[in-house]
Amino acid sequence: ALQAFRALGLRVYPRVDVILSDTREPFVLEANTIPGMTEASLLPEAAAAAGIGYPDLCAQIIALSRARTKDTK
Repeated sequence: ALQAFRALGLRVYPRVDVILSDTREPFVLEANTIPGMTEASLLPEAAAAAGIGYPDLCAQIIALSRARTKDTK
């Protein structure tokens, strides 16, 4: 997933869906640049497990996105 993220030149936070073949070889299915962001979605759940609350996660995503926008101007 990280290799696909970097190869596609993505920034901030996508969700990369991967499936494993019978021989456990990974295949990237898609990269979603706007994954679900409800409090029950996977990204907020993972952030919560890392000690980052939903409001702080949203603030971080906004800050990173704004910084990225400034870098491209």
